[in-house]
Parts: sequence; structure tokens; C-alpha cells
Amino acid sequence: MSREKGKFPVDLKKITIIAGHFGSGKTEVALNLAMQSGRDGQATRLLDLDIVNPYFRSFEAKEQLEAAGVDLLVSSMGGYADMPAIPADVMSIFAPGETREIVDLGGDPDGTRLLGMYERQLNKADFDFFFVFNANRPETASFEQGLRFFENIEFISKQKFSGIINNTHLIHETTVDDVLKGQKLALDLAEEVNLPLICNVMTESVFEKFQESPASEAELQAPVFLIELYMKKPWEV
Repeated sequence: MSREKGKFPVDLKKITIIAGHFGSGKTEVALNLAMQSGRDGQATRLLDLDIVNPYFRSFEAKEQLEAAGVDLLVSSMGGYADMPAIPADVMSIFAPGETREIVDLGGDPDGTRLLGMYERQLNKADFDFFFVFNANRPETASFEQGLRFFENIEFISKQKFSGIINNTHLIHETTVDDVLKGQKLALDLAEEVNLPLICNVMTESVFEKFQESPASEAELQAPVFLIELYMKKPWEV
């Protein structure tokens, strides 16, 4: 378990970059990291740089972010245009200062391509680059598929990951077995690439299922990061 139950288990650096396959839930992870940071009193900004899918964006949670004291910088012309467009002030994340930057990248290897544009700046920056893994997505349902996505993102982004986040879920239908299945594959992947499994992500309701089954809770081999679900799905009103 993390130092404080449900909190993200590692100290966030000046810049934290979140990437993963489409549908992995990386945007929810990025949103929760930003809101947790903002509520803790840290000056925080969320950079929504997902130029792959302009329809499922952290822009939708703008009011909640502002309530948590988090500034939002959105690509695609402030979130209002269905076209890829990178704001010029992205460069400001590399400027000295106390603001913590949480970066939500695109949902597949092509979506992380823009990191190559900032290779020189990133080589001098203090940052973490986390791979969000969901074993319930068809594209990453096996160890081999997950490793392929992991390696492709590293190759195209020109950056190395610093940790893996297990976010295996089926939204509101997530079970204990879903999380444990994802943890096994994520641990295998972590061992293969010599990186830590940072945490298992789940909502409070899923964590309660673990607490009802001590044997299942004992199988958790990484800290739990509790999140809230902020993004509305296309079929939700």
C-alpha cells in the first residue's frame, strides 16, 4: 500500500508524462494525478496533448480541474477544434518554476510522436514517463502485444519509460479478477523491461471488493492508486 492509502505512491517530478494505448484509461490517470496535486496545494497544470482523439479529452473535466486549482492547456485549438494543433506555449513546461506539469499524450505510438519535437528539452528536464497498461484492451491483451506497444511508443517518442501503471478495467464492470489479470501481465512486462510496476489503479468501489476478500487483497503486489471517474463515455448523457 502507498504511504497514504489511495495516493499516488511516488513523488511527482517537475514533469510527469502519461502515455498508453488507446482506451487504456490514461486520461483518467492524468486527470486524477493533476487533481490530487492541485488539491494538495501544489501549483499544477495539466497539458492535454492528445492529438489522436479530440473527442475524448480532459477538456471535458475543465470545471473540476479549475475547482481543484489546476490550470489546463489543451491542444486542438483549446479543445474546440477537431484537428491536431499544438499550442506554442507547450515550451513553457520546460521553463524554471514551481508549477508541476502533468502531460496527457495521445493514445497510441503515433500520438506520442510529438515528444520527438522536444527531445533536446526533455534531455535536460526532470521528468517521469509512465506507461499505462490495460490488459482488457484487444490491442494489449497479451504479454507480447503489451510489449510491442511499449517498445513502439519508446521508439517513436525517442524517450524511455520510467515505470508501468496497471489500469486494467472494464469501467463500472471491473472485477477483482480483471485487476489481478492485469497485474500479472504488467509484472511480466515490468520484469522484461527492467522497470517497476508503480501501482494498480482502481476506483473506491473496486477496492472495496478487494477488502471484502482478504485473500484477493493479499495478491496485490503494488500500491493501490484510487481514482475517480471524470470522463463521460460516448453513450452516457
